[in-house]
Amino acid sequence: MKSIMLILLLVLSGCASHQFDKFGNYNNVTLTAVESRHIAADISQFIQQTRGARTIVNFNSDRSLFATTLSNTLRRNGIGVTQAQQVYPNLHYRVEALNAHQFVVTVQIDRRHFSRIWSLIDDVLVPLPTRTQFGG
Repeated sequence: MKSIMLILLLVLSGCASHQFDKFGNYNNVTLTAVESRHIAADISQFIQQTRGARTIVNFNSDRSLFATTLSNTLRRNGIGVTQAQQVYPNLHYRVEALNAHQFVVTVQIDRRHFSRIWSLIDDVLVPLPTRTQFGG
């Protein structure tokens, strides 16, 4: 529980200093294509479990490697992805470094957030087994 509170405080303490893209997404971690696919698959699977496979999200992005991978993975797994459609819930992401070997990935769909910490151990990407959820 203490670690969750520490993570929350770290995330909240840095909110004012981040440079988001024009759509509200943020990434200060350089991810490889393989790492992007692993993280996007994890996000897609969690959205399917919590919102259902027939979910449609409004996802505007800067077309970075991670954003493109996430969009393609969501579509490939049956989640509808549209742009500039206010009818559907907005999806935003944050990929934020915690230290040289760990980062946290947070996804927001409307007022619901979910996060997972990822670690690079001997150049292998490993997710922590727990995930935090807020709102909704």
